Amino acid sequence: MKNAPVYKSRSGWNALLPERRPKTELPSERRFRSIVVGAGFTGLAIARRLAELVPGEEILLIEASTIGEGASGRNSGYLLINPGEPSANAADFAEDWAARQMAIAREGFQLLRSLVASQSIDCDWNETPLAITAAATPRVEKTARETRRTYEEWGLIPKEYDSHDLQRTTGTGYYRYGLQSLTRALVQPAALHRGLADSLPAAVKLLEGATVHALGKTAPFTVETSRGDFLADRLFIANNLHARSLGIARNRMVGIYTYGAFTPELDEREFEQLGEEADWGILPAHRMGTTMRKTGRRLLIRSGDSYEKELEPDEARRMLTGLYRNRYPHMRRHEFEHVWGGLTAVTHNGGFYFGRVQPGIYASVGCGGSGVVRGTIQGKLLAELACGVESPLLSDRLKIKGPIWLPPEPFRGIAARLQIAAEQRQAGRER
Repeated sequence: MKNAPVYKSRSGWNALLPERRPKTELPSERRFRSIVVGAGFTGLAIARRLAELVPGEEILLIEASTIGEGASGRNSGYLLINPGEPSANAADFAEDWAARQMAIAREGFQLLRSLVASQSIDCDWNETPLAITAAATPRVEKTARETRRTYEEWGLIPKEYDSHDLQRTTGTGYYRYGLQSLTRALVQPAALHRGLADSLPAAVKLLEGATVHALGKTAPFTVETSRGDFLADRLFIANNLHARSLGIARNRMVGIYTYGAFTPELDEREFEQLGEEADWGILPAHRMGTTMRKTGRRLLIRSGDSYEKELEPDEARRMLTGLYRNRYPHMRRHEFEHVWGGLTAVTHNGGFYFGRVQPGIYASVGCGGSGVVRGTIQGKLLAELACGVESPLLSDRLKIKGPIWLPPEPFRGIAARLQIAAEQRQAGRER
């Protein structure tokens, strides 16, 4: 794995936005008190909070890609507060692990909500989303109903949807059962990412298109990049999977690509095939299932998993076209205007790597597919940890277990590919 991915296609979300000029001008200084590596949602939150906590100090934020084109601009735009895996929680709050994890996620959502409002970020923020977790098969319907009972144990009463409700909503009879998902908002993710980056405090110097190749081992830390070397007294690592190339969580996470596609803007007849609601989202009840969104006059479909290597665009297009046709055989055409892949980090137990790596180096990586809300709050909390700002929220976050060890290659890759293949076969019609 290189220090940063070179995607085979542009993000469809970013392609729908006006062109943006990346911030590639080198700073006049080479020495900073703090340098943040990675300007995804986590890195942006770290840099913003540091600027609040240490006024007067300049912060360098380094991004290998360009804002809107990295993983943060390639997801499906769901702001979820789902708790993580139970296995990633410490024993001392095992009984209420879900409530504590959701409390952390809710703080991330509130932080994003306040920033979108205060910075007037235009990202199609929809806080009353019709977002449904749906099942297409009897076996997964049973699992989804069990999930609803779990939600009830947590004090949540999600609405249920039968097949008739789902057909009326989505325009397809593909699904049997659904329940209201734990989605707090639907957004245009590339627009949100760009808006957060372009509204950073003046003390934060954003440098795009600079890949970090290596880090020094002692302070002041040398940060070797494709645009030259920098020095920092403190380092914050927030480049998710690519932290492995810098020696962090090297045997704790793997890379999984998933794939998304946008239809062209649909004509009136085709648009009516997608149901009565102007905007909706479908999340799969099976982890290898397919995500969909009706947004604007387009349909988004997102699915597929590949280990560490991105599929060729034509292969991803064929796969997604088949899934689209399965759900909407009555559509006049099944074409996509944009097809893209996105890379995320996955850990075996669902734990994130969070905290101090060594004196002067802090990291928050391994965030899986929930990086918008969780990455945002973890970035804020990591900055507070480094600055000695204590809180019950930070205390709870530090009690969550990190990712567990994974075997080395080639065993890791063999096991991961076998598991992906087995789960895809098991998913069947849910894909």
